[in-house]
Amino acid sequence: MRRRAWRRAAVAAAGIAVLAAAYGVVHDVASRRETAMAAAADAARTAIREARAAEAALWAPNEMQDAERASREALTAQRIEAVRIWPIPAADPVVAAYGASERSARAATAIATDRRARASSASASQIDAADTVVSASEALASKLRVGKDRRGLLAAARLAVEEARVYQRAGDYRNATVRALRAKELTAQVRDHAATVVARYADPDTVARWRRWKDETIAWSKREGCAAIVVVKEAHLLTLYVRGEPAGTYAIDLGFNWTADKSHEGDGATPEGRYRVVARMGKMASIYYKALLLDYPNADDRAEFKRARSNGGVPAAAGIGGLIEIHGGGGRSQDWTSGCVAVANGDMDDLFDRAGVGTPVTIVGSDDYGAIAEFAARHGAGAAGRRP
Repeated sequence: MRRRAWRRAAVAAAGIAVLAAAYGVVHDVASRRETAMAAAADAARTAIREARAAEAALWAPNEMQDAERASREALTAQRIEAVRIWPIPAADPVVAAYGASERSARAATAIATDRRARASSASASQIDAADTVVSASEALASKLRVGKDRRGLLAAARLAVEEARVYQRAGDYRNATVRALRAKELTAQVRDHAATVVARYADPDTVARWRRWKDETIAWSKREGCAAIVVVKEAHLLTLYVRGEPAGTYAIDLGFNWTADKSHEGDGATPEGRYRVVARMGKMASIYYKALLLDYPNADDRAEFKRARSNGGVPAAAGIGGLIEIHGGGGRSQDWTSGCVAVANGDMDDLFDRAGVGTPVTIVGSDDYGAIAEFAARHGAGAAGRRP
């Protein structure tokens, strides 16, 4: 009996030992698998946090959704394994699911970082381009009379550029680009309007007429052996010819609306045409040092004014204007007169001594296809000149 009991005890002990060993093996395998799942989960969660920090939901939404969906599926699978009766979890599918989540999250981070960098660069380029065109238009507006409403558009365009810079610094590249494009759009309206204003400078017939006037004036000076004056508005130069040869060239200031041909009183435009000096006014007779009074309006001016009034081209209450002079007080490097041609006082002394009553004075917009013509042509302007 004792021997049997001993054998039973030995068998029981052996069984317990086998069970203990088996449990140890199972526990060890289960522990390793649980550790693998936990490590995979941690890696996936870390990758997802990094993707969120990189704003992947904004810059790589599809990839971010894939990562979060894979993470949820992996977590569900991990919880299922945790409650199985069989103590060894099937870790491989869970680890694979977390691995897919991690890969998607890291891909989302890389894509978001790249797209964000490209968006930043693109918006910065748009802002720089907008700043360039706004600055160019501001410089243009300082030279041309574009009107209060267009200057308001320029102010709005400049504000849009500054707003774009604020959005850029905040990382809102979409709105930065939108504001930069808005600045360019507003500037284009000003630019196109300015191109329309100076369209005459790109019209071949108008330029040819200006050249003809200049050439005829120089030819008259040569033929008569007398002084003649040619004013080129675009170049802001007055040239005194004697016997057909240049005898002096002087910088000039013009009317504040100098690109236009004068159409009525108060428009600020310097007239274009062929005139003569009708009076010489010394220091006591002229507001601006000394002056040569021109015969504006002449017969051509009066005929044009009459046509413009009948066509509604000038205000009904406007007069044709007058008192157009070449006078002193110039040299300011800006266009400030009401339509006269101003030179520095020293240059006025020279002109006053060499030009007399009857001296021809020809005023043209340009004598070449110059920068204003290029600007007008580049922006689609090219309307015919005012006079036939």
